[in-house]
Amino acid sequence: MRGMRVAWLLAVGVVIVLLTGCARGGGTGPGIPNWTVEFIVRFAGPVDDTSFYFIAIDADGDFGVDGPLPVAAGPYWGNGWGTGSITHFVSYTQGRYDVYASNRQLELLSQGGGIVGATGSPQETATGEYELAVGTITLGAAAPGVAGTITGVTNDSDQNAGQFSIETDASGQTVAGNVSFTPASDGGRAPNTAEQAALDALNAGAALAADSLTAFGLTLQLGAPTAGTQTIDVAPTVADVAVKFESASGGTTNSTGTVTADSTTSTATPPIPGVTLRTGTLESGGVARFRSETAPTSTLLGPPYDSVLPSGSSQLDVTVDLNTLGQNLDNLSVNFISTTELIFDPTVTDPRLHCYDALGQQGNDYVTFSVRQNRTILNGDLSFPEAGGDVTVRKPLVATQAEQDSIDIIDWSITVERLSG
Repeated sequence: MRGMRVAWLLAVGVVIVLLTGCARGGGTGPGIPNWTVEFIVRFAGPVDDTSFYFIAIDADGDFGVDGPLPVAAGPYWGNGWGTGSITHFVSYTQGRYDVYASNRQLELLSQGGGIVGATGSPQETATGEYELAVGTITLGAAAPGVAGTITGVTNDSDQNAGQFSIETDASGQTVAGNVSFTPASDGGRAPNTAEQAALDALNAGAALAADSLTAFGLTLQLGAPTAGTQTIDVAPTVADVAVKFESASGGTTNSTGTVTADSTTSTATPPIPGVTLRTGTLESGGVARFRSETAPTSTLLGPPYDSVLPSGSSQLDVTVDLNTLGQNLDNLSVNFISTTELIFDPTVTDPRLHCYDALGQQGNDYVTFSVRQNRTILNGDLSFPEAGGDVTVRKPLVATQAEQDSIDIIDWSITVERLSG
């Protein structure tokens, strides 16, 4: 199924506002927000409950460094309508307005450097692609726990953290059945075939030698034979990671982090905050790539503070309590995005087969405004106001003229108002 048809909308507004007065409910008191933002959007034709309408909001406070964008083409559709930096959105569908928090999902594009997967959601609000380059690898320290036959251990290449237990007799022979390896909970794994063969040989009873644990990447230093049990502790192996993030809104950021070999646990300095990388044996110079997209599912926050149903008109009108979008907000970036259908089919890659509209000729003109002043911003206040007739596609096989008019944005306004506090 290529997409879904249902009615939704989100108004996008800009600029700062200085108004005093009351909310639609009137007066102040319990339940009255300190600040609200009202979005009004008008279309070339009546609002169609089989189309989708969104007010895409970026509340990450970066003053428009990135912002909400429409999804123009696949194969990476995400939520089917919006990409860029979207932290929240308001939807209108089938007679109902709702406010949502956006979720992000991470897709592995290619393994590399021993990074083989990930879980979690990036804290970064923008969508885009991550490139993780594994750099310097620091092997875990290895050392015997007590004095005995084994006087020292050199870690030549072992990335498998854990503890060996080796019992020897007075002649330096291992005691049959008393050699074991316990993987560390973080940074350890079960022995591979070659490693297990080395353990089996020692468990059969053998003369302990410098190369007895070569299969693990360890070299032993031996002293005078001593009867007793010794442990060898191998600490986790850690690597530096250089991170490059290319945002869908444009721009590249660089950062660093660390990963642990053979791990499913996040380090204290994760390359992608909010995400736990899954690793195997690390390889310096290897590169893993991930795509961060807006997830198809979002978190419902509830209804808006106030709204007016279109009731057959060509206008959507909704008011949001700023606290719903976060505490101590300073600025927002907003885009109005409307579409005749949500598309998830990865084979749909031609934007001419996608009927949608948003601010600007390409839909990329999101608006950034302060939320600490009372003021109303009008479409006509901008140097290049939104005009009708710029729906991205006008092909009868994709959408009728009436359907196109129902999503064709022709005017909008945004009002920021302090109601109490």
